[in-house]
Amino acid sequence: MAQTQNNSFTLGVFAALGAYCIWGLIALYWKFLSEAGDVEILAHRIVWSLIFVLLLLVAKRQLGSTLLLLKQLFIAPAKNNTLLLVLATVFASGNWLINIVGVTAGRVVELSLGTFLTPLATMAIGIVIFSEKVSKIRLAAIGLAVIGVAVLITGLDRFPWIALLVSSTWATYGAIKKKIVIEPLKSVAIEHILMAGPALAYLLSSQGYYLNHFIEGFSGHLSWALMGTGIVTSVPMIFFSLAAQRLPMTVLGIIQFLSPVLTFLLGIFVFKEAVTTAEFVALGCILSAVTLYILGNRRA
Repeated sequence: MAQTQNNSFTLGVFAALGAYCIWGLIALYWKFLSEAGDVEILAHRIVWSLIFVLLLLVAKRQLGSTLLLLKQLFIAPAKNNTLLLVLATVFASGNWLINIVGVTAGRVVELSLGTFLTPLATMAIGIVIFSEKVSKIRLAAIGLAVIGVAVLITGLDRFPWIALLVSSTWATYGAIKKKIVIEPLKSVAIEHILMAGPALAYLLSSQGYYLNHFIEGFSGHLSWALMGTGIVTSVPMIFFSLAAQRLPMTVLGIIQFLSPVLTFLLGIFVFKEAVTTAEFVALGCILSAVTLYILGNRRA
């Protein structure tokens, strides 16, 4: 029994490392797709991710029950919290778009700072919205994060909207999902189905420009890479699901900081972005907040 538990824990650790490594390095993939527009990349990401998720549902023999659940959501929207699911879809797609824009706009360092802030923003929402009680250590972590954000706002020559939006949209998405009682894979599939309509409408708009752009892209790498967005989106989600089932949240919470560290290193050493004094000071405040966050998890 102990050996089985150890194997399960080890598998969970490797799955978590795989998920957060992909998320931390995914900026390289968005840069590879910079020939396409930001919204065009997002639309393809939604469509090809949906195809991947639907194939997964077929393999698990859950497609029929998922479609039945989708029907029930719209037959009795008030009873099934349909509006919340739609809102979750809006915030998830918004977060995806901001991640893409952060890379194509050359603000990967700022994007990484926002990713560092995400768990702290989630904790702040838990306190404000759900009246959750937290330790003094965690309150201090939130306070340091607020100082870091204030330094960014006052010290940069631009408003750090990418950092703030990437953290707030994902934290809000998580808070909404807390209220939705649906199996994770089915919930993700339904969110993709809801996203797919606007995504397809966009790709088929402008007199077929985006569709033609996709077809012409097969002569190079672009079309294949756009199709690959379904894999790079869905695989880490599967890894994360495996990890979440096998690891304590405290362990998972600590591993998640691998993602912003990798993104930050990409911004400096691969994309050669200049890091301002304000960003360095903000990073110091946020890393201190992260340290307190981890200490708060260990004490809990």
